[in-house]
Amino acid sequence: MTSGRPSLLFWTLLWAGLGVGCASASLQTPSARRPYDRKASVLHPEVVLHRNMAASSVDLYLSVNRAELLYSRASASSPFVAQLQIDLLDTSWTVVDTAWDHTPSLLRLRQTWRGRGVPAWAECEVTDLQRNTSWSTRRFLGPSDGFGARDVLAWSEQDKWAVRPDQATVNDTLRLMLPTALTQRGDGEAAWLLYHVTPPKSLPPPPYSGTRVRWDTLTPVNVGQVLADSMIVVQVAGGLTLFELASNELTIHVHGRQPRFPELGPALSLISPVRYIATRAEYNKLKQATHPKLALDEFWLACGRTPNKARNLLQTYYDRVEEANHAFSGLVDGWKTDRGMVHVVFGIPQRIRRDAWNEYWVYGEEGTTNALTFHFRRKSTPYDDNHFVLQRSIQFRSAWDRAVSAWRNGRVRAN
Repeated sequence: MTSGRPSLLFWTLLWAGLGVGCASASLQTPSARRPYDRKASVLHPEVVLHRNMAASSVDLYLSVNRAELLYSRASASSPFVAQLQIDLLDTSWTVVDTAWDHTPSLLRLRQTWRGRGVPAWAECEVTDLQRNTSWSTRRFLGPSDGFGARDVLAWSEQDKWAVRPDQATVNDTLRLMLPTALTQRGDGEAAWLLYHVTPPKSLPPPPYSGTRVRWDTLTPVNVGQVLADSMIVVQVAGGLTLFELASNELTIHVHGRQPRFPELGPALSLISPVRYIATRAEYNKLKQATHPKLALDEFWLACGRTPNKARNLLQTYYDRVEEANHAFSGLVDGWKTDRGMVHVVFGIPQRIRRDAWNEYWVYGEEGTTNALTFHFRRKSTPYDDNHFVLQRSIQFRSAWDRAVSAWRNGRVRAN
């Protein structure tokens, strides 16, 4: 291949490979040793839980990609059918889904658990009965004697479905359904103070760097006040919007994400993540390119040397970016965090040890001289309950340089 403008066919193959790669998975479930191994599970449901203390109930809004379910049929003339079992707390439901020619890609279900009292925690499990594989999650609903984030239901006018407030889409209209216990006090409309927090724009420095991304200088800006009795209607802004009840009983966090999040969007959004492995000159050239797709094409071709290697590199890199967005997002998108940076450049560690305040990521055989261990420590902040800071050290310099060199020379393989 000559070094001139890349062909349209090559670019199409690259981007087709990126799209296809996001759907691959194995039949195992993520383990405690590798909790961020997203491809270890076939199922990746989206779950929204809404606790209704007045009704002693928990509403489950479940979205499942039908492409991740196993459909079969009894005969050539029968329709394809999938079977799901949904477990929430102590209640189970069995769902039979039939695939027709024009069936939407997402299967959406709403189920309601009813019991005595209101739980502080809820476990939810989704099982594909025909494939015999499961996915599970444990979520904190809120204190049993007070209000929590999941006492508020965020309803998207764009999707006509419940969404997680921390993954709202910029410019979407959200209806925030407030807890009945608040709205039935007879005090009329309650005052909610609105604040906006602009996320840090700087990417995390390398693991060996002595600099830090400063979060202690973040200042919420008061953008007004709303009066509401049962519902707040808001157009989602970029960054973080805080809705704080004047009585300080409840604060609602709404994070505005770009469309398609946690996936990446157009070519311009694909340029920023390559900053971890690109030189400053290369990165500036990409940002200033008149044709971003062609510039990215040239960058990955230079790394991979051949179209096939370049396609594999691109697919692996952006798969990791998307995985980081799923696992580590908070005030900033997951790939922009310390854990996201390490995940993108180094991949999934062989082992993760963690407690409430620490995560230790171990690459290589733990206890040997060749093992590499990154220590992340949880940082308390009112803007992000998923913020971990890497304990940086100059000792990581050689490991970082080797990892970046592996990307730039086409030697990285998918996990």
